[in-house]
Amino acid sequence: MATHGEASEERISEIDYEFLPELSALLGVDAVQFAKSLEEEDHQERVKMKKGFNSHMRSEAKRLKTFVTYDTFRSWTPQEMAAAGFYFTGVKLGVQCFCCSLILFGTSLRKTPVENHRRLRPGCEFLLGKDVGNIGKYDIRVKSPEKLRGGKARYQEEEARLESFENWPFYAHGTSPRVLSAAGFVFTGKRDTVQCFSCGGCLGNWEEGDDPWKEHAKWFPNSEYPSSFPVKLIQNSPNLQVFYLKCDFFLNCESLMTVLASCKKLREIEFSGRCFEAMPFVTILPNFVALKILKLGSQQFPDKETSEKFAQALGSLRNLEELLLPSGDGIHHVAKLIVRQCLQLRCLRVLAFHYTLDDDSVMEIAKGATSGGFQKLETLDLSMNHKITEEGYRHFFQALDNLPNLQMLNISRHLPESIQVQATTVKALGQCVSRLPSLTILQMFSWLLDEEDMKVINAVKERHPQSRRLTVFWKWIVPFSPVIQK
Repeated sequence: MATHGEASEERISEIDYEFLPELSALLGVDAVQFAKSLEEEDHQERVKMKKGFNSHMRSEAKRLKTFVTYDTFRSWTPQEMAAAGFYFTGVKLGVQCFCCSLILFGTSLRKTPVENHRRLRPGCEFLLGKDVGNIGKYDIRVKSPEKLRGGKARYQEEEARLESFENWPFYAHGTSPRVLSAAGFVFTGKRDTVQCFSCGGCLGNWEEGDDPWKEHAKWFPNSEYPSSFPVKLIQNSPNLQVFYLKCDFFLNCESLMTVLASCKKLREIEFSGRCFEAMPFVTILPNFVALKILKLGSQQFPDKETSEKFAQALGSLRNLEELLLPSGDGIHHVAKLIVRQCLQLRCLRVLAFHYTLDDDSVMEIAKGATSGGFQKLETLDLSMNHKITEEGYRHFFQALDNLPNLQMLNISRHLPESIQVQATTVKALGQCVSRLPSLTILQMFSWLLDEEDMKVINAVKERHPQSRRLTVFWKWIVPFSPVIQK
């Protein structure tokens, strides 16, 4: 029996020959001969198929996904087969064990997948409960913290962390120990669980193609790691396409920005740390000609000069499809300029301004759309813009037009003042919605609407081209305990 190496090519019989003579008499054919012919055909297929341990399929959830195109009118369910270690090969109706490589082309009415698996390959290490890296359907990535052998100080250097991977399990070789150690991880010695020497976070159940650095930032976003980590990782990743960083510590690292500028294939950048040296990033922004997604979270642009350069640099990102703008007074002062630059981004599908717009800048969006900009825009998120007055919203609703592909409009707010909405504003909103033919989602949390207002909104929904799909999300949310007066 082969598990990690090449599987043997012994003949296996899936057919129960005990009942074939009776079947032959019933059908008037030689069922035994037909069964032998079928088994020979299946054997020839098995010989041609790839054998050996399949690390790609050690996740039960991933095995289950392979059955999407499987013929469901069978006596075994995909759930049963995935739990028994099988995935669909795509060859005839063949399923194969990720561990021992057993290939079955038929299903049995009398035996479950596990029973057939155990009968034909009793030595399969997966069935015997050995550690072959199987990831159960409900297994989680984050593990309980361990006590590092030798303490935190022992693993300050990357080479020391790399040495800990000496016994890294065979089934996890798709995730490189060198990349794991570069991302701050130390091997705990248990299955494929690793631990950051700095923040103490533990992760396991690694699958081929996982990015250790991205997983580190995703699950432990408030960690502080030495600034050399991302720099080294980027230097070793010439084809880097996604850069995602939450840690506050890195963003002050100018050398990080310098090496990031060399990544010509970057398609997605996300920064969401609170500390952010904007100028080094703004300087390299025009380098990212392939950039499709830019999210800057809650960064602060400290001065007008930096904000203006950022706005001007946006116009060079001609392939940009999604843009999430940061908050801050610096950005607020150049919001109109940013909108004008965004009008040059003909691929833009998602545009989000949070906390940065006022009456003048939101009108700039309406004017730009009316004059033919934002033709591909699908999502316009204007939530949490406290500086837009009710009059500003009303004028915006009256002017907004010519967005043929807009599917989602978010105008939610969170205001401790100007609570009651005027009827003229609601009417203008209704007219605006009627001019957006593809709209399916309108989010307007914290707009205090009365019964008459809701009648206007509902009437617009009934007449809208997307009346069956258009959904209005509305709820009054206030940041204080309201005092009810007459």
